[in-house]
Amino acid sequence: MIGKKLLKTFSVAALVFCVLAFVPNGARNVYAATNTVVDVKSGLYIPVLIHNGMTDVASVEAYALAKGAFVALNGTYFDAYATEDQVTAKGGDVNVLRTFGPLYGVPLNFPSGVLIENGKLIHGSGYGSGPGQWGGYLGGVTKQGAFIVEQVSLNIGVVADGNRSTVWRVNHPSYEPSSVVLYDEAFGHDVQLRPGDRAVIVDGGTIKDIVSQGPVKVPPGGFVVVAASSANVFYGNKNIDDSFSIGQRASWVWEISSANGYDFKDVYFAVGSDAAKINGAGGTSRPYIGGTSDGRISIGVGNAAECVNALFLDGGGSIAYYKDGKYLNGPGRNVSNAIGFVSTGQTAHPVPLENTAQANPFTADVGGVQRQFQAFLINDNNYVMLRDLAYYMNGSQAQFEVSYDADTKAINIFGKQAYTLQGYEDTVKADKNKAYKDTTSKIFIDGKEVSLAGYNIEGSNYFKLRDLASALNFDVDYRDNRIYIEPENAYTAD
Repeated sequence: MIGKKLLKTFSVAALVFCVLAFVPNGARNVYAATNTVVDVKSGLYIPVLIHNGMTDVASVEAYALAKGAFVALNGTYFDAYATEDQVTAKGGDVNVLRTFGPLYGVPLNFPSGVLIENGKLIHGSGYGSGPGQWGGYLGGVTKQGAFIVEQVSLNIGVVADGNRSTVWRVNHPSYEPSSVVLYDEAFGHDVQLRPGDRAVIVDGGTIKDIVSQGPVKVPPGGFVVVAASSANVFYGNKNIDDSFSIGQRASWVWEISSANGYDFKDVYFAVGSDAAKINGAGGTSRPYIGGTSDGRISIGVGNAAECVNALFLDGGGSIAYYKDGKYLNGPGRNVSNAIGFVSTGQTAHPVPLENTAQANPFTADVGGVQRQFQAFLINDNNYVMLRDLAYYMNGSQAQFEVSYDADTKAINIFGKQAYTLQGYEDTVKADKNKAYKDTTSKIFIDGKEVSLAGYNIEGSNYFKLRDLASALNFDVDYRDNRIYIEPENAYTAD
């Protein structure tokens, strides 16, 4: 028996050696013999999209270590080439390199396609994108733990004083003389302006400035809209100066349409690509993430044979499959982004550190609609994100508006007013325990300063649900093992 095992081991090793000997670039291009299958629905694993902004790259190993992922795989395409000859050879657009190479350095490292992180669009560009639209395949893992892939169309808009205008791309510089691009903090870099560019700076939901010289810093929690010299896609086909003014209220929105009507706002992450396997049809052989017939998630390198649906990722020199502290493929080159899985460690129950908020997402009935709150436990009390609650209550009798005044560092809440969408509401944030600090902002409700004990977690303000209910006069009840938020009823202290 031992001899047979040794012979089998030797035969496999010899086969691998022979394959490696005849594959260009060695192990970098050899497909993994195994894949990794996880059951996200079990609650033991959290899917993650890993990146360091839209202009930096790192190894898949570095990404995995940064997030504590036990398995990670390179993500979608990006501008990896530093010379015009390299770009041309790969069928790329040299105009992007010529225009932005001097401003951001080469290679540019800008990713391609759509990237959604924690339910928020952080990048939108590529694959035949035109003004405000993108077409291609988009795959991701939902909050319910399922994999979904669709051929989609993306539409992006900026809204000022109720008027919507088209945005071409998000967090992806565009060379066209008529382009309009929106940048937020996910870009991870100061925004560089070309001669003729005009930039609208939005801070705290209000247009603070319109400038024509860079670099431009993206305000924390805000965004910047850059219009090229010939851009006339604003209200009534006007230019940027005729469409916006300092002091206007402004926000940005995005929508995804697909044949099956899935909008991808209920995901941990989603990434775009040019190739997919849907209902067992289509595909190729390169890194992939997909869903199996029994509802689990698989990642690996190959043809996704075990998957019913799959999205195929960047291949060639980008291939990197990292698991349990070592590469099964790769390492390949440094890449723009990676995907992976983190163990929640739910079997350990570690004691939370001081000033650490314990992740405690829960589902509540809000006026008859089931909503998932990404809540945190602090001192045995549930704290919810203020803007999430405002978003969920919008259209009800207890709806309220929220704004932030950066000059006075004040949070303003206006009762009975419709909420202005910022674009990052209803996102996955309670994926792990996180540090918190006291909210230093003053809080005003309908112009009157109030005292609400709140905490700041990663730049967002969280308050006790019952404190908000009391201050804004709606009811909260717990029955049948579920939380009920009742906008139509007055607050009762029960």
